[in-house]
Amino acid sequence: MFCINSPLSQLLSSSRNNHSFVRNPLRKVCTVTNQCPPPLACSLGYQSWKNIPNVYGVQHVPCLSGTREKTLAAIGKWADEKDNPRPIFLLLDVAGSGKSTVAKHMANQWTRENRLLARFFFSRDTKTTMSTESFCLTVANAFISHDERLAAPIMTFKKRPDFSLLSFEEVFSGLVINPLERLNQDALLIIDALDECDNEHRGRDELLNVLHGQQPSSPRLRILATGRPEFDI
Repeated sequence: MFCINSPLSQLLSSSRNNHSFVRNPLRKVCTVTNQCPPPLACSLGYQSWKNIPNVYGVQHVPCLSGTREKTLAAIGKWADEKDNPRPIFLLLDVAGSGKSTVAKHMANQWTRENRLLARFFFSRDTKTTMSTESFCLTVANAFISHDERLAAPIMTFKKRPDFSLLSFEEVFSGLVINPLERLNQDALLIIDALDECDNEHRGRDELLNVLHGQQPSSPRLRILATGRPEFDI
């Protein structure tokens, strides 16, 4: 296994148990990178799939029993941290290595555990799944589906007369962060395949800037993000 220095944080590295856990001095980001190919069973999510991709990741399948156990355990431990929580767990690896399979697995697991969860699976296969245009609303609506109390502050913000003029960061704060803070709720957000987010209109830059700005807090939004180790991720 090997470590990749990601510009998403100023990172320091240490290695244990065949995984490289990369943490910055502020403990904001935990990164796991893999070099060796995963078991074939855990790569099924990258094979040709009959479903049309959507932002909920219906095109992917979870890991089979007994595969990717160390990676899944590391993510689970991070999600349950109580002391000095790091808001982002960044899983970086090459194409076809099973990152989306891991993301799908955690989405299924956290859904079964009835955690307050939202997810967005990027894909270059469709215009919708490669754009950030619906990102904030998708995340907000997912949170409402888990906790209807979030509907009031989210709907109030959406009714702002200047809603269409707000920046991506302002919309993310208004639809996602502020409602969670208002209700004192912890939540989980899965963002898969950051590298497949289109940047023609700076959507990817805006999303990455929002991720850069996440701070450890309580209540807190914890983000599991995956992607290829590209220069800006």
